[in-house]
Amino acid sequence: MNTISKHGLVIIGGGGAGLTAALAAKKTSFETDITLITKDCLSYSPCALPFVISREIEDFGKISKGLEDICKMSGIKYVFGEAVSIDVKNKTVKTKHTEIPYGRLIIATGGNPSIPPIKGAHLRNVYTLHRIEDAQKISEATKDAKHAVVVGGGPIGLEAAAAFRELGIKVALVEGLEYVLCRLFDPDYCQLIEKKLEEKGIELVKGKNVEEIVGADKVMAVKVAGREIPADIVVLSTGVRPGIKIVENTGIEVSGGGIKTDEYTETNVKGIYAAGDCTITKSVLTGKHMPSLLGTTAIRQGTVAGINAAGGHAVFDGVLGSTILKIFDLEVGRCGLTEKEAKAEGIETVTGRVKSTTTAEYYPKGKWLELKLLFEAKDGKIIGAQVVGGGGVAGKINLLTFAISRKATVEDLVRLEYCYTPPLAPSHNPIVLAAENAYRKMKRTREKEKR
Repeated sequence: MNTISKHGLVIIGGGGAGLTAALAAKKTSFETDITLITKDCLSYSPCALPFVISREIEDFGKISKGLEDICKMSGIKYVFGEAVSIDVKNKTVKTKHTEIPYGRLIIATGGNPSIPPIKGAHLRNVYTLHRIEDAQKISEATKDAKHAVVVGGGPIGLEAAAAFRELGIKVALVEGLEYVLCRLFDPDYCQLIEKKLEEKGIELVKGKNVEEIVGADKVMAVKVAGREIPADIVVLSTGVRPGIKIVENTGIEVSGGGIKTDEYTETNVKGIYAAGDCTITKSVLTGKHMPSLLGTTAIRQGTVAGINAAGGHAVFDGVLGSTILKIFDLEVGRCGLTEKEAKAEGIETVTGRVKSTTTAEYYPKGKWLELKLLFEAKDGKIIGAQVVGGGGVAGKINLLTFAISRKATVEDLVRLEYCYTPPLAPSHNPIVLAAENAYRKMKRTREKEKR
């Protein structure tokens, strides 16, 4: 086994968290020796994959760049290979072909698809959608496909289903729970999303689990509740698990399925940091730890880990689960807690709701918008938001995420200053209108309590 000379900082993983950490570390301390160990040749956003499958993005070359070239331009050493073990005592990382000493270490090993034990899951044309290689195989398979079944009604599942439908493929979406996206949205907003899916011709099979994937060599159908649904392609979108195998027996603390870190993204082992899907993160609102599995979380954590590992100072405050999706022409977004989550935490809430438009209501190109804000009844602080509509959702979710993080109250949002011009925004801002709706409810409740 070859041994590479000692490096100041070694990073395991070249995905969003790992590459971001490497670049942040280089910006913090240009003199620091940085080595990136990765089994990836390309840098790309996994979130873009469904849109290449649907042909909305021309080809995979549009979303990817050579990882080695990025490293070379940034003064980062690139080691192609898979890290197989960490020796915490001797401060080394082993790959299949070499051993690399480190001064400080960042673990950014990402996550792995969670595949349920379904009979027939090994058949040809049964895929997960996690890596660019998966998407390339799926894209090739769509050329001859007439029927597709997507298992799992989470974000990737919905985007995959929409991609197939855009190609004219008949699609069935199987979700074991009562609604699609039910872990992200309340039922009323789930139903708005489901309405769009059904309008576009996607069959929703809810509250039922896949019993078997049927076929000899290649998939032919998916069996659900005794019924066989025809399938030329199956995508299993049944979740992601943190990739933590490399930290087994190292003494690095794992909790809730992921690597546990502090506010500086450092693990319980001094000098070893972790970022991205391999970690668990803290909810800003509840203080509880759970996997985030969002690209934006990976980038934020990677930035903090890179800065701190290179001798700088940065803090990762936690997450609010800010999520946005585009399904056909529908934009959906959320942040903070849902009503169901708040109830589970024992938080009494008041909601503010509004139906609005993305422009002045009389402007010909305006699109509809529905918005719900969730406030803590006790002190009026905003703790959640859900937005669905034809446009402008991302900006509203970003603003509301900031409002939650700054502990803004219903009164703060009622007084929000905003811009207006008919082609771009209505004269009455929907966030303000929803806040006013909640404020009136709170005021009536307080007046009743005084009587």
